[in-house]
Amino acid sequence: MKMKVFSFFLSLFLLQGLFLWSLLAQRPMEYLDRGLVALETSNGIFLSWRMVGSDPQDVAFNIYRDGEKINAAPIATKTNYMDVAGSAASFYQVETISESAANELSAESEVWPLYPPVANPGRDYVPLKRVPLPPAPVVDGVEFVPGDMSVGDLTGDGRYEFVFEWESSSGAYSCLDAVDLDGKHLWRIHGGPNVTTAKLNIMVYDLDMDGRAEVAFLSGPGTIDGSGKAIDKGPAADYPSDLVLPRSSGNLMEDPQFITVFDGLTGAELATTEHWPQLGPVSQHRATWGDDRGHRASSLKGGVLYTVEHGPLLVFQRGVYTRVGVAAYKWDGSETLERVWTFDSNDPGNSAYAGQGNHSVAVGDVDGDGNDEYIYGAAAINHDGSGLYSTGFGHGDTHALADHDPFVEGLEYFQTHEDNVHGISMRKAGSGEILWRVDSPNDIGRGWAADVDPRYPGSEAVGIGLGNYNKSGFVLSTEYNAYDQPLYFDGDIQKDLRNGGNINGGYSGGRHLTSWYYGAATIHGTKNDANLVADILGDWREEVVFRESSNEALLIFSSWFPTERKNYTLMHDPLYRMNVAVQNVGYNQPAHVGYYFPDGAPVPDIEIIRYVDPGTKVAQQRHPELKLEVYPNPVQETARIVFKGRAGSAARVEVFNLLGAQIKTGVLQNGILDLGVGDLGAGVYVLRVWENGQVYSTRFVKQ
Repeated sequence: MKMKVFSFFLSLFLLQGLFLWSLLAQRPMEYLDRGLVALETSNGIFLSWRMVGSDPQDVAFNIYRDGEKINAAPIATKTNYMDVAGSAASFYQVETISESAANELSAESEVWPLYPPVANPGRDYVPLKRVPLPPAPVVDGVEFVPGDMSVGDLTGDGRYEFVFEWESSSGAYSCLDAVDLDGKHLWRIHGGPNVTTAKLNIMVYDLDMDGRAEVAFLSGPGTIDGSGKAIDKGPAADYPSDLVLPRSSGNLMEDPQFITVFDGLTGAELATTEHWPQLGPVSQHRATWGDDRGHRASSLKGGVLYTVEHGPLLVFQRGVYTRVGVAAYKWDGSETLERVWTFDSNDPGNSAYAGQGNHSVAVGDVDGDGNDEYIYGAAAINHDGSGLYSTGFGHGDTHALADHDPFVEGLEYFQTHEDNVHGISMRKAGSGEILWRVDSPNDIGRGWAADVDPRYPGSEAVGIGLGNYNKSGFVLSTEYNAYDQPLYFDGDIQKDLRNGGNINGGYSGGRHLTSWYYGAATIHGTKNDANLVADILGDWREEVVFRESSNEALLIFSSWFPTERKNYTLMHDPLYRMNVAVQNVGYNQPAHVGYYFPDGAPVPDIEIIRYVDPGTKVAQQRHPELKLEVYPNPVQETARIVFKGRAGSAARVEVFNLLGAQIKTGVLQNGILDLGVGDLGAGVYVLRVWENGQVYSTRFVKQ
C-alpha cells in the first residue's frame, strides 16, 4: 500500500514537473494577424490565410465578402477557399470559430488583380502584389538595385514590413530602406562610405521582446540613421562622421567597424558597439584571415539565437577560410549592446574550428535544450559560446538544416564541400556524427536537400555534378537538376523547386511560374537569387519576392493552388523563423521547418508576444489570445483567477482533476475570483470558464 501511495505521488510529481517544463520550454514568437490574401484567378477569387501558432486545434473559419458571410459551414480542414462569385472589386475578411477561444474577425483585404505578361505578350495573366519602392540611391553615378532582404513586424500591428539593401557592383556604398506591404516608405539608413555593400548581414528581429522588431547590421563611421543623424552612441562617438577609411578593391582595410541596433519603426540609432573581432593590422591580414586584400577579412556573417537565459542574442562572425571569430550580443532596450560571449578559433583548444566556415549560416536548437545553436558550416557553436563540434570537412557554399531523415532522432545538416575531397555530407546536427557522405575530387558549389519526391521518405539531396541521393545517401534513379532553392508553392506537401526566376513542380514537374514574363528580375548575378522566399502571407505556402527589372517595385507571388492540407504558419515554427532571419546572410539559403512535414506538423509550443501600446517603448502582452490566467502558478493556498471576457462581469468557473471529475465551482466578479485550493491534493488541475456559451480553459499546478 505504501508503495502504491508513493508511486501515485511520484506520478503527480513527474506530471507536475513535465507541465512546468513545458511552460518553461515555450519559445517567445511574434504576433501575426491572419495575413489574408485574395487573388484574382480565372476561376474566381482564391483566398488563403494564416493559422497562427496560438490557434486552438479546434479552430475553424468563416469567410466574408463585402460584409456578407459566403461559406455555408465553417471551414475546419483547410485554410484556403475559392470564391467563384467574387470579383476583383470585392473586399474580404476571415473570422475564427472556436469553442475554446473568442472569435476574431480580420481586417479587410483587397484583391490582388491579375497581372498581364510584360515581357512575353500572349502568356497567361497571374495574380501578384506590386509594392512600389522609393527612388534608388545614386552615389557617384553608380547604379543600385534592390538586393538582400528580410522581414519583421516593425510597427507592431501583426503585419510584416520589408527591410532591404540597395546593392551596387562597386561595393563603394550601402543603403537600407524599409517599406510596408503597400509601399509606404518608413525610413532610409545610409551605411556610408565605410560599410561594404552586400555584407551588412541585416538582422530584423524583436530583440527586446516588446512586440516590435528592431533592425541590426554592420555600421561604421559616417553611417546615417533613419532620422538623418550620424550614429554617435558607444564607440561611434569617438570617430568623426566624415572619416573615410582606406579600401582595397572595395574591401575595408582598417578599423573601426561597429554593430548598431536601429528602431524598426523610425530607423533611429538605439545602441552601437564595436564589432568583434576587428580587422586588425593590415600586415597581419594574410596570416589571420587568408589574404591581404581585405576580401577574406570582410567575410562577415551573422544571425539571431534564442536562449532561455538571455532571450534573443545578436550573433556576428568574421572569418570563413582561416580564423573564425564569433560574438553574441544582448540588447535590452537601452543604449547598451552587451557582449555576452565570444568564440575564437585561435583560442587554445579551438584549432579544429578554424577554416570550417560556409558562405552562409544556420540557426536552430539542434541539441534539444530549448536554446539555439549557431552552425557556420562544418562546425557548430553552442548557445553559450562553447564549441559544440567540428567535422573538419572544411569550407562549403550551401547547406540545409532540417529533419531530413524521419527515422533518425533530431535534426540533420546537409552540406556541400569545396575541398575536392568530401563532396557532400549529411550529419546529425546536434553531435556532428556523419550519417553519410559522397566524396568528390571537385568543388561542389551548389546543392540542396529537401523532401521533393513522395516515393521516398525523408529528404532527397543533390550536389551539382555529383548526383541525386536519398536521405540515407543512396543513389536515386530519378534525376533532379541542381535548382537554386526548394520551397512550398503548390498544394502538395513536397517541395517545389525555384530555378532563377522560374518555379517548377518538384516531383510532378511542370512550370508553375515564369516570373520574368511579368517584369521580375533576380539578384546576385549568376546565383539568380530571389530577394526573399518565406511564408509571409496567406497560408503555409511560401511567397517569392523578386525585384522588378526597372528597380521601381517589389513583386510578390503567392500560391493560388487550392490544397486540402492545413498547417500552422511556417513563421511560427522556431527553426523556420530563425533561418528566414538569416536568409540574407552570405549566399542565400532556404529556411526549413523543424519537423517532418508528411507526418503532420506538431502544435507549436510557443508564446506570443504582442505590442500593446504604441506610446510605450516596452509593452508586451503574452498570449494575447489567452483570456484566462491563474496567479500564482504553481499555487499553494489561494489561486487568483483572472478572466478577460467580453462581459467583464459574472462568469461561471469550474475546476476538474485530470480524471475529469468536477471538484470546485465559483463565480467571477468583474473578471476576478480568489479561489481557495488549500484542500486540494498536489497535482495538475484543469480550470474552465463559461461565458456566453463559449468555454475557455487552462491548467494550474497545486503544490
